[in-house]
Amino acid sequence: MYKKFFVAFLVHLLFASGAVYSQKNGVELLCSPRKDSVLLRWAPTNQKVWKVGNQYGYTVLRYTILRDKKIPKEVEVVQLNSEPLRPRPLTEWEPLADDKYVGIAGECIFNDEYKGVSTDGNPFIVMKKYKNETHRFSFALYAADLSVMAARLSGLYLADKTAKPNEKYLYKVFIPVPDSIMQVDTASAFTGISEYQPLPKPFDFKAEWADKVVTLSWNFKYLQHIYNSYIVERSEDKGNTYRPIREGGIVPVAEEGVTPELLYVSDTLQSNNLVYYYRVRGISAFGELGPPSDSLFGKGTLPITVAPVIVENSVIDNNKVKLTWTYPEEMNSYISGFRVYSSKNQKVVKPEYTRVNRQPKGRLWIPPPILPTTT
Repeated sequence: MYKKFFVAFLVHLLFASGAVYSQKNGVELLCSPRKDSVLLRWAPTNQKVWKVGNQYGYTVLRYTILRDKKIPKEVEVVQLNSEPLRPRPLTEWEPLADDKYVGIAGECIFNDEYKGVSTDGNPFIVMKKYKNETHRFSFALYAADLSVMAARLSGLYLADKTAKPNEKYLYKVFIPVPDSIMQVDTASAFTGISEYQPLPKPFDFKAEWADKVVTLSWNFKYLQHIYNSYIVERSEDKGNTYRPIREGGIVPVAEEGVTPELLYVSDTLQSNNLVYYYRVRGISAFGELGPPSDSLFGKGTLPITVAPVIVENSVIDNNKVKLTWTYPEEMNSYISGFRVYSSKNQKVVKPEYTRVNRQPKGRLWIPPPILPTTT
């Protein structure tokens, strides 16, 4: 049932994913304080831990470290899940298959084409099994990053709704697996509801307009600890209503070792004559949609490939030159005017005199009189 989602996503991720996962066996934890709860998201550091986590699940502990800004006499320890959190049964995934990332994560967790296949010491099969397992692990975590529902069904998400605003906690997440099978480091994070901050809006949003296309860019590096994907929205009614330009989030990707600051996205315009409005919004690892950036607007522009043609030139009073030229009328809306260069010597590389005619519809130029030189 998940194949139709997985194939298209696989093609995208093979080109887009540049993630490098740690060889250390452990769990990483991210917390997001909200007004009435603390959201927790965690992830295994490599595919071996992922498999163990899927089998044994994850346990979440909360230690009360501060109460009313004071250390309590006794540290209260609460286990937030009655049993280890592991991937939910397949029957709980199927009704939510319309979420493509739920489908992707489910495909990775439940469909192992090499399950039960013996390597018989064949290094080729060993390598294929390893690559298959690595890809399944990478795709599953990627899908959980883009869908909080996929994360919850995968056993990688919990919302602590019993947290109190006057307390701060140390959260720990670990896999209850015997050390004889694998030693897995515990993840921890210190936070509380009092640390809640509204999600920020993206900034440095810019646009470059061309012939029926616009290239948008914004700074994602500064907010990469908050947002892992973005949605670009477009309006064709002067900013009254906005709609996403594509399905799903836009994920920043880069080659290993490269740390760009800007994310670029292109959008096709149906017409160069319509004014388009754009804005961008971030999506956190908890599925939260942030506020929109400042909007910008503009129109497509045609490339200037046609040169003006001088059709008349005449001398007036022996000290002025009248120039008349033609230019396609349909190009008026794409230009700001004309620039006229003049020089006493045609061999001069840089003209001595420049004038700008700022009227796109203007086709006439008469310079100031040339005053006689005095000796």
